[in-house]
Amino acid sequence: MAVSGLITLVSAAFSPASRLAIMWHAVPLPIRAGASSVAALSGLGTIVIAGALSRRQRRAWLIATVLLLVAVFAHVLKDLDAPSAGVSLGMALVLLLYRSEFDAKPGPGTVRRAVLALPVLAAVVWGFGVIAIMGHANTIRPHPGFVAAALSAAKGAVGVSLGLRFPGPTGRWIPFVLPILGLVAVATALVLLFRPAVEGLRRGPGDVERARELVHRFGRDTLAFFALREDKSYFFHGDVVIAYRYLWNLALVSGDPIGDPEQVPQAFEAFVRQARSLGWGVAVLAGAGELAEVYADLGLRGLYMGDEAVVDTGAFSLEGRAIRKVRQSCHRLERLGYSIEVLSDGDVSPTLARALAHVSRSWRGRAPERGFTMALGRGPSTSDPECLTVVARDVAGKPQAFLHLVPCFGPEPGYSLDMMRRRRDTPNGLMEWMVATAVLHLRERGARRLSLNFAAFAALFTSGTKLTPAQRVEAAFMKRISPIFRMEALLMFNAKFGPMWYPRYIYYETPLSIPRVGLAYLEAEAFFRLPRSASPGWRRRGDAPRLVPVPRRPVG
Repeated sequence: MAVSGLITLVSAAFSPASRLAIMWHAVPLPIRAGASSVAALSGLGTIVIAGALSRRQRRAWLIATVLLLVAVFAHVLKDLDAPSAGVSLGMALVLLLYRSEFDAKPGPGTVRRAVLALPVLAAVVWGFGVIAIMGHANTIRPHPGFVAAALSAAKGAVGVSLGLRFPGPTGRWIPFVLPILGLVAVATALVLLFRPAVEGLRRGPGDVERARELVHRFGRDTLAFFALREDKSYFFHGDVVIAYRYLWNLALVSGDPIGDPEQVPQAFEAFVRQARSLGWGVAVLAGAGELAEVYADLGLRGLYMGDEAVVDTGAFSLEGRAIRKVRQSCHRLERLGYSIEVLSDGDVSPTLARALAHVSRSWRGRAPERGFTMALGRGPSTSDPECLTVVARDVAGKPQAFLHLVPCFGPEPGYSLDMMRRRRDTPNGLMEWMVATAVLHLRERGARRLSLNFAAFAALFTSGTKLTPAQRVEAAFMKRISPIFRMEALLMFNAKFGPMWYPRYIYYETPLSIPRVGLAYLEAEAFFRLPRSASPGWRRRGDAPRLVPVPRRPVG
């Protein structure tokens, strides 16, 4: 659609002399000039509407069909441009053929915003034109008064000839700038008219308790507990909860849906249907491979994003050459008088919580808290009594580092690493000792697995892996940016513990959506923030989450 609009714009700007000669006596010049302006407006409108069409908006479908048909007649009247008219007519027929696909609603209040904005913008453009013409009146022929300047500015804004001559050295830009400003005003109004539905944090009364109950019943995935993060919205369908966040006109699903496995396909289909009815795209971040067919049936493709390192507590041992460096770190820290304490979050005292928060600030510095798919976003809390906090104290008993672990349930219960923080002046190897000790302690508690850090694009950094030419280019790029995101360092840290590797994927809709999904993912993980207008879910650091209570309604 955008390409067809571009073709119309180019056709309006350039007309071959041969076709103009044919039309010279058949169609009066004012009609041909007006048809060129109408074609330009139609082409620009089509380009602007293309984005709304990709969001399946019904209103965009209707107006795009009208604009294409108008463009067909404009192409014929201005210079008998049959190829361009054929493109516009063909696109109109495609829209009519697939009209049932366009059923999404735009955001509430878009008509009111567009209706209010268009006259204001038109008045600004017209006023600018009047001032510009009156300011250059001495060099314009015939010399315009205020009424003539007002009429000429109105004509110029809609692309019609001003009826004035500019023989002087100044003011010649006015006939060219006014139509451009008029087009910008119309484009702005169209953007407002087709603005998608936006959403902040969406939670109804009792949603958190309901989500927590489903996580306890069905949260066997190592990322399931992270659905209880405070900046995620919930979609419920039967005994299934889907945790997501709205960013960049995308519903970013955090991990796989959590719930009754038999209900998950229907639940995700209902979620996708609702998202598309709002004009949103859908992406699943850090999804496992088990639901790949479910996602594929709904038009989502998988893109490898890395591997999750999971330690088998039953098989883990500090014996052997492969783990020699970790064993040496353990012995060194024990000789220095360090000790480890494992506490339930409910047993973390306020004094200890403040000390751990200080440790966390010491580690982060001025960097914000990062994480979305694999972080809970809060430290030890009495609201999470099932979580564990592993505290490392120095010889004086002062907390120097801590791990925060969240549970995963099911037939193979275990924990996932949420936070790993230390003071910057602590001895080397402290984290290795803490992780190894935590694995041994979890084995005593009956836990069968511990999920460590996620290693992004791990296969691209692993020596000996056979890569395609495209993957080799990707690997070279990832190695360049690895120091920024610490990808290779995390991979090497995880590998010390001899984990099992489980691939994780980003599931996306179309190849063209990959850049948008990637940018939204980086923003969700707090690697950067965009202004409020570009990211409706954005909030300043330290702000309380913005809750949007929602009424219960059936999903149909």
